[in-house]
Amino acid sequence: NPDYENKNSTKKWNPTKEIPVTDWCIVHLLLAGSTHARNRLYQEFQFHASENATQSTPHSNHVLCSRFPRPSFTASYLWQTNLPKIVNASKNPLLPGLLNPEDDRRLYSLLFKTLPASRMRRAVQHTPSTSSSQRASVRHIFRVIQRRLHDPENNPPLRIAVFGGSVTIGRGCEAGKRAMQNYNCAWPMRLQLLINQFFDMDLVKVYNLGVGGTNSGVATNMVKYWMYPTELAKVGPDVVVNSYSTNDSLPPWDLKDDPNADLVTAVLDQARDGLQQFIRAALTSNRCKVPPLVVHMDDYLGPQQDSLLGDMSYNTAMLQLAKWYDTFAISYGEVVRDIAWLLGDSTFSNKKDVHFSNWAHQTIAWSFGFASLELLSTFCDDEFARAVYNFTSTAEHNMIPNNHLYLPPPLTRELLRKDVEEKHAEALISAQESYVAMGCSNKTAGDDDNELEDRSPCIVSWIATPGGYGAPQISHFMDRHSKNSGVPIQGWKTENQLAEGWGNKIGWVATQSDATFTLQFDRIEKDVNSVTVFYLRSYGEKWDESNARFTVSTIDGNNHDKVMSTYDIAGFSEDRHSLTLSQELKLSGTIGKGKSLRIKVDLIGGSTFKIMGLMICT
Repeated sequence: NPDYENKNSTKKWNPTKEIPVTDWCIVHLLLAGSTHARNRLYQEFQFHASENATQSTPHSNHVLCSRFPRPSFTASYLWQTNLPKIVNASKNPLLPGLLNPEDDRRLYSLLFKTLPASRMRRAVQHTPSTSSSQRASVRHIFRVIQRRLHDPENNPPLRIAVFGGSVTIGRGCEAGKRAMQNYNCAWPMRLQLLINQFFDMDLVKVYNLGVGGTNSGVATNMVKYWMYPTELAKVGPDVVVNSYSTNDSLPPWDLKDDPNADLVTAVLDQARDGLQQFIRAALTSNRCKVPPLVVHMDDYLGPQQDSLLGDMSYNTAMLQLAKWYDTFAISYGEVVRDIAWLLGDSTFSNKKDVHFSNWAHQTIAWSFGFASLELLSTFCDDEFARAVYNFTSTAEHNMIPNNHLYLPPPLTRELLRKDVEEKHAEALISAQESYVAMGCSNKTAGDDDNELEDRSPCIVSWIATPGGYGAPQISHFMDRHSKNSGVPIQGWKTENQLAEGWGNKIGWVATQSDATFTLQFDRIEKDVNSVTVFYLRSYGEKWDESNARFTVSTIDGNNHDKVMSTYDIAGFSEDRHSLTLSQELKLSGTIGKGKSLRIKVDLIGGSTFKIMGLMICT
């Protein structure tokens, strides 16, 4: 266009009126220019970063992407070109018994022969792409990483919170050791070591919040009620990982022995329901701020039912929900399923038990690492398209800008095609109302702040975990608040019999018939309208007819108890599994801040009952 060549011309060639002339020039050079010109232009315009990434400030958008090959790169390319370094980063210094030539050869063989990049690609089930909320979460985590790399002294590592059961905490991970948990051997620690040893710095901090014998329902409450370790509770995690595929795949106990039961569908519905509640709690856990990136880790290979389709039901449910909510889905199971099932290779699974060896845990960490590279690759490609081509999905304009409280309607059997548009519109209105009610428009929605903010809606929130809220803390809690009530404890004690390795779980247990105790909380610091009890449901003669009654009350103006809720919870299971479950006790009204609250627990059936945790919240 001659007019465009004339710097004094005021004419602009813009055939569509929607695409700036400069973008047309970029497109022209990218398509028709030389390789050198294309790469030069990509470097010049990529996400508004400088030519030299090392000279960019840590706050430059997407500078991290410019550290990688241009104009595009793949996870497979990065994985293959860095395999020797990945091998070294995979060695676990916390387990010196595995640091020997034989294990080094096994490590090398697995990465170079058994699990090439072509197989590792199976780990990637879904990466966030269209959701404005989760795309903001992805952008946030890469900014955290970029800042940490640029200035580690003044920027924290990426915080990853992993929720799961006994597999996640490493039960049976290290050969020859019988232990309820082995955090140093489990895959979350191996993931932290893999990343930090690769970069030769503490780039990530992985918090293993797994609790043996629990499912997604427990994790949902932990996320919803901000039940994080003290240092993490101050700011919250950047990433939350649901690793409950094993426990969520356990067939319902009342159907397992029914020859006519459709366990494939039953597990599918159960897994979808539990995981969906977790997703919705996690996506709204940061209130007005960018939510954490939600990750699903499918690390389940069976065996919990005879049907192979049944053992794949969780993966099906996970994929449905990941695409519906646009979350990040990873599957270790898909990486090795054919090797484990068709070839019977015991490296990656256990035919008799859901727990597996250290090599399986290492492969889970590799699966997570490979999938993360794929997430980075697709994110950089998408952001380049948005920055250079001025591309934005039309669908995104229909979402509320900067409102991270939006959730699509729940994906259930009752959601019909003819109703979904209306349900979506209702969800948008609900999100906007919440946005206004919480005053989000007056708060900074950015990701730069690490202010210490009390985000817990609870006055009490704990769950028994070895190395976390353990036997001493439980004993102190019960003694302190029972003394406040003036009623002596009768027939209850803290149980901590872990000497046998597979011993009883830590908890507060009734040891005799008619056991009772009362807790009292005076001058409560927040309004309360909900009490949630974590409890053990187990099997065997000891647990026959186990039943406990929980009575929540407040003290009225005449110093009399006013009952707000009464609920009976059964502790006996007909299935041969011990699971930690949760039961919410809705109060008939709100117990106001500054009032007193009492919880009375009576064993009304059997000779034992075990409490694993307690939450008193609004």
